Formats: sequence, structure tokens, C-alpha cells
Amino acid sequence: PFKPRLLRPLPGVSHGRCRKMAPTDDPEYLACLPPAPSAPEKRLGVNVAASELDEWVQDIDEASAQIKGIIDGTVTDFDEFDRRLHLKERVKQIRHEELEQRRRKFFLYGTEGKGEGTKYKWWCKRCFVEYLIDLPQNKCTRCQQSDKMMSQEERRSELMGKLEDFKKSRASHQWRKDKWIRWKKSQKLLGRSRNINYKAWEFWEPDTDTEEEGDPIVPKDNPEFQAMEADIKDRHKKAAEKTRTAERFRVKGNEAMKAGDFVTAIEHYEEGLEYQRSNKALWTNKALAELKVFRWHDAIASCNKVIEYSEIFEEGFSRSADACFKAFVRRAGALRALHRWAEAVEDLEDALKLFPKDRDARDLLEKTKLALDEANLAESLHAQRQGDESLEAEDVEEVAPEAVPDGPVRIQIEEDSEDDDEEEAIAKASGVLHNSSLASLSKKDFSKLLEQLRAKESERVLFCARGNGCRNATSTSKKDTRKVDLKQVEEVLDPSRLDDALRDAERCAVLWKKRQGKVVPLREDVRHIDKLGNEADDREAEAFLRVAAPRVVGVLHVLASSSDHHCALTAPAVRHVWPLLSSMEWRHGVLELLMEWSQRTISARAMAEFAARYPDPHLRLLVDIVAVETKENLLPPGFEERAQRAAGRFAPDAGTGSLDEALDEMLAGLSASSPAELALSALGNIALAGQGLPTFLEQIGAFHKPLVAALARQLRPSNWRLCGRSAGAVCNLLRLGDAFVDDIERQCVTPMVDVLRDELGGGTADSAASVARLLRQGGLSAELPGGRVPGMESAAVRVLAALINLISVRPSSAQQLIDLHVLDIIVPLMDLESARTALTASSGEEDGPEALVARTNVLVSRLLAKAPGALSLHLEAQLLRVLFARLEGGRAAVRAAIATAGSGAREQGEVEDLELAVRMLAILVTKTPGGLDRITGRLPRCEEVADDAPAAVAEAAVPFDVLAQRLMEIAMAARPTRHVAIDEEGGPLSRLRGNLALLFASLCTAQDAADGAPPVLRSLDLSELVAPYVDAMRKERGSVQHNIGVFVTKLAQSARYRQAVRDENGLESLHQIQLPRVQAQKAQAERKHRIDTNTDARRAEVQRLRSLKGLD
Repeated sequence: PFKPRLLRPLPGVSHGRCRKMAPTDDPEYLACLPPAPSAPEKRLGVNVAASELDEWVQDIDEASAQIKGIIDGTVTDFDEFDRRLHLKERVKQIRHEELEQRRRKFFLYGTEGKGEGTKYKWWCKRCFVEYLIDLPQNKCTRCQQSDKMMSQEERRSELMGKLEDFKKSRASHQWRKDKWIRWKKSQKLLGRSRNINYKAWEFWEPDTDTEEEGDPIVPKDNPEFQAMEADIKDRHKKAAEKTRTAERFRVKGNEAMKAGDFVTAIEHYEEGLEYQRSNKALWTNKALAELKVFRWHDAIASCNKVIEYSEIFEEGFSRSADACFKAFVRRAGALRALHRWAEAVEDLEDALKLFPKDRDARDLLEKTKLALDEANLAESLHAQRQGDESLEAEDVEEVAPEAVPDGPVRIQIEEDSEDDDEEEAIAKASGVLHNSSLASLSKKDFSKLLEQLRAKESERVLFCARGNGCRNATSTSKKDTRKVDLKQVEEVLDPSRLDDALRDAERCAVLWKKRQGKVVPLREDVRHIDKLGNEADDREAEAFLRVAAPRVVGVLHVLASSSDHHCALTAPAVRHVWPLLSSMEWRHGVLELLMEWSQRTISARAMAEFAARYPDPHLRLLVDIVAVETKENLLPPGFEERAQRAAGRFAPDAGTGSLDEALDEMLAGLSASSPAELALSALGNIALAGQGLPTFLEQIGAFHKPLVAALARQLRPSNWRLCGRSAGAVCNLLRLGDAFVDDIERQCVTPMVDVLRDELGGGTADSAASVARLLRQGGLSAELPGGRVPGMESAAVRVLAALINLISVRPSSAQQLIDLHVLDIIVPLMDLESARTALTASSGEEDGPEALVARTNVLVSRLLAKAPGALSLHLEAQLLRVLFARLEGGRAAVRAAIATAGSGAREQGEVEDLELAVRMLAILVTKTPGGLDRITGRLPRCEEVADDAPAAVAEAAVPFDVLAQRLMEIAMAARPTRHVAIDEEGGPLSRLRGNLALLFASLCTAQDAADGAPPVLRSLDLSELVAPYVDAMRKERGSVQHNIGVFVTKLAQSARYRQAVRDENGLESLHQIQLPRVQAQKAQAERKHRIDTNTDARRAEVQRLRSLKGLD
């Protein structure tokens, strides 16, 4: 029996996915089909298919066999004969129907193609399908759309236009290439090839060869283009292979950079540049690695390549803004290291033209301008000093020579016993001294130098200025190009006295490492020879180290503590001074210098990078000082001797003056910082500077257990000196990864809460708060310097900062703080008067009452956001009264902030405080259970409560009508006067508008509640807010715009305000705001449909995803 074959779908047609495709039996579509050829026409055609001929011969053979059987009598069942004949006819009919159905699908569904030929009538640009017939309403049968249908003539004209554009682009491209070749030849003729290796540019690749453009869609019958296309594909293949190879080397270089192996990274980048010289990322990354290893001139040359390439081939820096920005900033860093301040200023200004809002570049530009001003000041001081010396030389009169006496003359030599040992050491060390070494100065001269550096800024400027720095105060770069001339940069400036001090520091580091045995050991056969010749050198080196090391540390400390610029100039000595920390003789001075360096941005970054590369023993030394509780680590230097001298003055026969001297002696001893205090501060600041360095995070992560355990021990109320510094270190260590966060959450949270409870809630007998209170009661605090005990500082503000950071990085810790009743401690301190009363310990500006109020408000808002119902009714009422008082005058603060356009720091701070108050009020109204009912004075429902439950508040804590009026005044004052820019998105004023919108949306919903709103809430009229918030919705952006849209939607849903929203065209604005999102969703759906229905689109999407994953 015959088994019919199943119909196979056409290529590229997936019936399960294209659910909107037109049916093949639709009469409207069948009318468009061309008539099928009749059977006689097919039989009479000269081209008969072989299958049809075989079938006809088979039918003749079967008919002859049947006739022969009838004649022979072998065929007697004529019914079976008829059934077979009928079955054959049915087979032919089924084949004919199958052929007809395939013909219909061929014409109705078309064939996939790019519209390149001429054998079609219509082409769908969305589905990439060619049709041979005219379709009803000119709609594609696959996507059922007509907006992308193009006729064959239109498609061909479009492709020919693309061909012309491609020819023009290729001609322009060839012109740029010729321009480069001519320019390169002209530079060779000028003899500048010594500065730049132009052979490196021999393999010049155009941009169009390196871009992933895919196969071009062009007419196939154009011989001119076919040759051009073959050439393009060949070159594109070679360039793509070079690009992939260069990219692999770039990835290897980046991995080496992350590991801290900068030399290997440079090698990988150079290998990648051998394959693709125009890869800007390789040049900029290579420049960064060269900066890390102090190859300033090489970094300038690498950045020159990027800048010069963009100038010549891209006619500016905007096309490759990111790469050029990095090149300018990194070249500026190299120029700063070479004291080329003017060129560095120009580079940073060019970088800010590309990205004006970059904070780091702006900060570096300000510091470089200050350095340039100081270079100009140094020039004028040099000129003034030279003029004074010349005037003094002219005023000197000639003095007649004294008569030489006859006979013997007695010469008296005055000796200074204090300088004997030092002068002898310097004389012995004369073999290792350079002319301007600090060790070559006498003790008196060095003391004079140190005093001058401390007292006069002009002396510090001259000490740090290089000799011919004045000649570099103006730019040496040409105006027609931004390339820096390496010839002029390579001119070595006369070293400054600071350079000599840095050289002394390097010499001290080398000698110190040699003393500790951290050198390559000599062979046994030459060790005795070296020992005989180096004993004298070792004595000289030891004397030099003993004299120069403390002097270098002292001079660098004076300069580092004077200004950011001088501190940045001394930063190269970090790697030389830090190893000296292992010496007990110089440890305290080194710690003071390290702590001072850690407080400045540039030097702290240098310390973090050095610690990341060489963690042992440098990080370990700091951690050991903090973790090991010994007398040497916890007491200031010389404190025991001062305490003994002070105790001696308390003898019975001592007078009042002796007692005063004893008190002064004790205060002087307490005023100095202990090694543990300095190490804690330095570690915290280094952690802040190194949080963005993966290698630093990896190296310091090995010390998380001893470091956090030491901090937990120091966080106790009776620890006057170290508690606050430990809390500050915790605040910064929280940024260093989960290991630190886990240990701090487990070990430090409870001690920090105990410190808060002690300082802000009364304190124990031996705590800092209790001692400060006793001093105040006894009237002794007024007699102390500054009214405060040296070393006794309040730790509350730093503890609050640490808790805020902990909630930021680990939100789950908020519940732990709530369980420890932190809200009971800090909510009463949210106003300034309460903070002044509670803050009994000594405090400065950074940890005074204002800072305490600011941190308290932030922490309360964070805790309320995580647990809105954590407040008791008493604390909630107290918080409402504080927030109610803070809203007074809010309208004036908002208007002042809008008038200054966000440039006033004081106005911005006031708006920040106001926004925080509104945010907490919104949490109380929208998220706290029963909060709105208590604010509006709504009577609670009758319900059964526990016996120990707190009594319900009988009346509202604040008058709701006055509260609502203040909020509405602030909302109307915050109406934006212009559209919010992208960089202003999420600012204080925008957040204020968004939180107010959520608050009013909740009130609007409560007015329409089914169970009835309280009278004071029903009387609230929000119609005044319709116009300001519809206008704000049009001018805001992001999440704030979404919050305002929620409020406008609530107003439109309320029958009370619906007409007002319509009058302001609020519904139309909502539709227009949502339209881009809807269009984006529609475009995404069309793209998905194209991928589902088109094989080429599906293949291109797979290739795109593979390229994103870095696969070939």
C-alpha cells in the first residue's frame, strides 16, 4: 500500500515560531498566485522531467502485464484490479496536491535573500525575504507588516547608494594613508627619527579593516565591486587575525598588571604592539605600567603615540576620547614626576575637555597648578636672593690686611664637646658622602636648616625647587601639535636639595638592608678578600647611616606636614623610609612620617602600591605594633622618664610651682602620640587608599585575623587614646573585602555599641566620659591647653561612622544593632543641644557636636529603612518632634540652594540635612505600621493587647496640619527651574523631590481609604502640588522621575484631583515619559522576532555573543 510523504517546510520557515504567518488557503492570498501550468502544456513541453518519463514507462509496463494476464487467465479478480487502478490515481492526486501546496508556499512565503539580484518583485527588510508576486496590501506574509517592504528597484538603488558611499569612504581612507606616508617621509627628512622609532609604524592598519563589519550587502552582478570585495575580505581576515593576537597579549599584560609584575606586563604589551601598532589600549596600558616602574620618559613616549595617532588620523581626540583621556592623564603624571609642571597642566586641561566631570583629573589639575605657581615663586625667590647677594658684594669695602706679627703666635682652638662625636662620624663617613648630603652638615647647621624649614614657607619652596625649574615655567610643547618633545624633556634639571635628601634616603635604605643581611651572599672563596678591604667602608657606612637616617626622616616629616604639594614631592622616599621602621632607634620618627604620608592622597596611594608589592616585612611591622601590647608600643616615647620627673616634683617640700611644673611635664608626655596610635592611623589611611588595588587587597587580607582581633581589644570605653583611632581604622577596613567584614561583624559590633553607651549614656567610673566630667566639675578643664586633656578624645563620632559603613557593606548587620538597642542611645541625640550635653569628652571639629548629629541622623535613617517598626512609641514621638523642628525654615534653605545652583557648600549641606529629615518622615508615614494613624491622631482600633505592652499615645506628637503645610511649602519651593542634567541626577534636591513625592502619594491614597480618613487628613488639599509636580516630572530623570510619576498617577486616580491633573496635561506627560520605554520594548521584540525567523540573523547573534565572551 502507498504511504503518503509528509510535507517538508520550506528552508528558513519555522511554522512553530512564526505564528503570525498568513495561511496558504486564504482566498485573498490565493488570488495573487500565478496560474498553474495545465497538464497538456506540461506534456507537450520539450523539457520533460526524467522522473515523469520513468513513471510513464512504468505505467505502460504494468498495463501490458495486466492485459497479458487477462488473456492468459491468470488475472481473475477484476475488483482487485480496479482497486489498484483507483489507488494509483489517488497517489497521483496526492502528489499533485503536494506540488500545488509547495508552489503556493513558494510564492506566498517567498525565499530568504538579501535583495541582491533582480529576480524578485518585493523584499522585506525586516525578515530578509524575497517575493516574486504582489501581495495583498503589500504586507509581508511572515511578519504581517508593510512598513519594511521594498520593491526591487528601491532595493537596488539603496544598494548602489551604499556602494557609492563605500567607494568614497575607501578613497578618503586611502587619502589619509597617503597623507601619513608623506608625513612620515617628511619627518625622516627633518632628522627627527632619533626621537621616535617610525619603523614601528610600518604595519599601519586602517580603522575600517579592524572593525567587525561583517559581509557587505552589495549587488552580485557588479564586476568592479567583486574584485574590490575579494581584496577587502582578504585584508580583513589578516587584520582580524592580528587584532586577535594583539588582544591576547593585552589580556596577558593586564593579568600581569593585576599581579603586580609591571615589567612582564610591559613585555606583553610590546609583543601585542608588534601585531597591531594602532591599538591605543596597548599604548595606554604600557604607559601605566611604565609609570609604576618609574620609567617616566618611556611613559611619555607611549602616550605620545596615542595622541599623535589621534591628531593625524582622527583629526582630534573626540573619536577616541577614553584612550586620549588616559594618555593625557598618564603623560601628565610622568611630567609631574619630572617637575615639568606647565606641560602637565596643559595635558590635564586637554583631558578635562574630553571628560569635564572627572573628579581625579580635576583634583590633579588643581595640585599641578599649585605646583606651577610654586615653581614661579621659586624663580622669583632665586632672582631676589641673587640680587641681594650682588648688592651685598658691592657694599663690601676693601679691608687692609693685618700686619703679621713677628715671632711665635699663640693660637687658641675653641672646641665644642657636643659636636665631637658627630664631626668624627662625618669625617669617617666622608668617603660615601656627596657634596649636598644632609650628613655633611654640622649639628648646628642642620638644626638651623630644620628650624628654617619649619618656620618659613619660602625656605621650603627653595629647598624643593630644582635649579633651572624657572625655565620650565612656560610650555615647551609646540602649538600645532600636542606631542611632547622628548629632547626637551630629557634635559636634566639641576637637582634640588630635596633630591639630595631623597638620595640620602635611598642610600640609608641600602645600608640598612645590608646591615640586616638582606643582600646576596658572597662565595666562600672571595668572602675573606672582601672582608679585608671593606672593614673601613663598613665603618664609614655605619657612621653615615647613624647620622643621615634621623636627619632624612626629620626633613621629610617637616615637608610632608606642610602642604599636599611638598608631601607629593617626598612620596618617592616611601620605599626607602618604610624599611627603617624595623629600627627601634628611629621607629617613632618613621611612624610619624608614615602617618603624615598616609593622610595625603598621592603619598597614600604610593604607600598602598608599595605595600602591595612588598608586604613583608612592611605591612607586618605596622600590624605587629598594633597587635602586640607592649610598653614600647602603647606608651609615647620618653613618657616613663617624664612621669618619674613629675613624681619627683610631688615631694612634701615642693612648692606650688613644682606642682605646676609636674602637671606641665605630664601633659607634655601625654601630648605625644604612641607608636600604636600612629600605626593605627597609618593602617586605616593606607586601607582607604588601597581599596581599589586588587594586589593590595590580597596582601592585606592575610593579616585580617590579628588586625581585627587587636582592634576589638582596643575598642573599650576605658581606652582613652586608642578607642577612637581603632574605630576610624574599622571604618576603613570594612572596604577591604568579606574577610574583614565577617571578623568585624563578629568581634567589633558589641564593643562599639558599649563605647557608644558609655560615652553618650553616662559612662563607667574609668571611662573617658567620666574623667572629662570630673575635670569639668572640678574646674580643671579650663586650665588645660585648649580645654582638653591631651590624648583623651571622643570616639563616638568615629564609632558611628564605622557602624554606618558596616550597614552599607553588610545590610544584615542592621538587625544586630537594633537588637543591641542602638536606637535607644542615638535617637535622643539627633538635635544639637542634646549632642553638646552628651559629648562630655574632648572633641575637635571633626568629632564635635555637629559631626555627632550628622552621623546620628544617617545611622537612624539606615536602621529605620531596614526595620521601620523598630522604634518604640516614645522614641517615635521624640523623633517626630526633632524632624518637625528641622522642617522649619526648609523652604528658605531650598530656595537658597536653587539660587546658588548647587555651588554653595553651606546651602548644599542644609539641603542634605533637610532631605534626610524628609526621608525619615517618609519611612514613618509609609512603612511604619500605624505610623500615619498616630501622626494624624486617628483613634486606634479596639484590640486585645498584652499586659506588659506600652501604653498607646493619646495624642499626635506634632500637629499634622502644620507638618503638612511645611512639607507642601518645601515641595513648592523645590520646583525645578530647568531640566536636570545627567551629572545632576540623584543630587540632594532631586532626592528631596522624590521622597516628598512618595510621602504625598501615601497621603493621597489614605484620603481615599475605604474605612474613612481622619478629619485632619480629609481637610488636606493637595491640589496646589499638581502643577509643581507635573512640571517636576517633565524635568527630572531616573528613579526620582519614577517616584514623581507614582504621585501624579495617584492624583489622577483620585476623583478629587483628577481634573486638576488633566488641566496640567499630566496624563499626556506620563504617556510621553513612558513612550521611550515602550518603544525600546517593541524594538527588542522585533529583534527577537528577526532572530527567531531568520537564519542569518540568528547566526549573527550567536557570533556576537561569542565575541562578547572572548571566544574566536
